[in-house]
Order: sequence, then structure tokens, then C-alpha cells
Amino acid sequence: MQMTMIKYWYLSFHIFFLSMLFPNKINIETIEIDSKSNGIIVNVKMDSILRKNDLTAWQANSGWFYITLYKARGDTLILKSDGFPREVIDYQLIQGDESFQIGLKLRKGIESHEFSFIDKNTLNIPLRYSTEYFSSLDSITRPHSQQLNAGIPDGIKKWLYLTGSGVAISGSAKGGRLRSDTQTQIGIAMILTTYIIDILWKIT
Repeated sequence: MQMTMIKYWYLSFHIFFLSMLFPNKINIETIEIDSKSNGIIVNVKMDSILRKNDLTAWQANSGWFYITLYKARGDTLILKSDGFPREVIDYQLIQGDESFQIGLKLRKGIESHEFSFIDKNTLNIPLRYSTEYFSSLDSITRPHSQQLNAGIPDGIKKWLYLTGSGVAISGSAKGGRLRSDTQTQIGIAMILTTYIIDILWKIT
């Protein structure tokens, strides 16, 4: 009886020691990557809850963005998908001894990120692009917008105004009332038409 108790105690101690030395891992079931206008969203579904203290992420100078899940494990061959958004240049999964890492090489730099849970087992990680990227977009689109609303090109507009003025002045200076009135009206019509088209072009 005493020998049985010793064996039981030894077995219990051995199991406890192994559980402390090799703690249970959280299994990753799926990884989904979605592209949005302001960044990338990564959803990680697991078989149990992962604490926020066991999550880290950072932007590397090489263009890679890394997400590390401590105490997590997953099958890198099954989880790695060939299909991901075009904003993601490359994608890698690394299983370590104590952590699981998701690497994303992106076309645009990430300025901020956060960790939240959609439900108790699904981790949501929004990665937001840097403000420098949106500033560059603004600087590119603004001149184009101004060009579209600039009205008649200056060279053409100047030529039309000068031509209309010349025809009107020429008509008023010539003899023959009917012919001079016609030329003057044509010149004035050119000037007014040019002005109206320029205004309408600017507001469309």
C-alpha cells in the first residue's frame, strides 16, 4: 500500500513537472488577411483564449510587419495561403519553441496597430497605414483635381479672346454698315461664348 502511494505521488509530481516545463499551447485554426483603404486587417481564430499580454507586433525597417503570438502553435503548411491581397508582397509563418509568428511584407508602412477580440477565440488585428502615405496620395490627387477644374486652357482661351476682340474691332472700323455690324456681332459672340464655356468648364 505504501509503495503504491509512493508511485502515485511520483507519477503526479512527474506530470506536474512536465506541465510546468511544457505548458499547453493554444492552437491556431485559421488566419485571414483582408485589405481596407486605410490598412490591413488580420483575423486569427484559435481553439482557446489568448491573453493580450502574450501578443506583440512591430514594423521592421525591411518593410516586414511581424505579429507574434506567445504560447500559440499552428501548422504553417496548412495555415499559409497562396491567396492574399495585392498590398501584401510576401507572407510567412514561423513556428518557434514558445511562439508563433506571422510576417507580412507590405507595400506601405504601418503606423499603428491594435489587438481586439471579435469573440473569445477570434483575434482581430487592424494594421493602419502611416499618415505619410495618405499625405502623398493627397499631394498626387490635388493637382489633378485642380487641372480638371481649371476651365479652358490658358493658351486657347487667350487666342479666342484676342480673335474675338480683333474681329469686333475690325468690324467697327470698316465702312459699310451691314458688313461692319455682322463682323462686330461675330467678334462679340466669340468673346461671350468663350467666357460662358470657361465658366461652365470650371464648375463641372
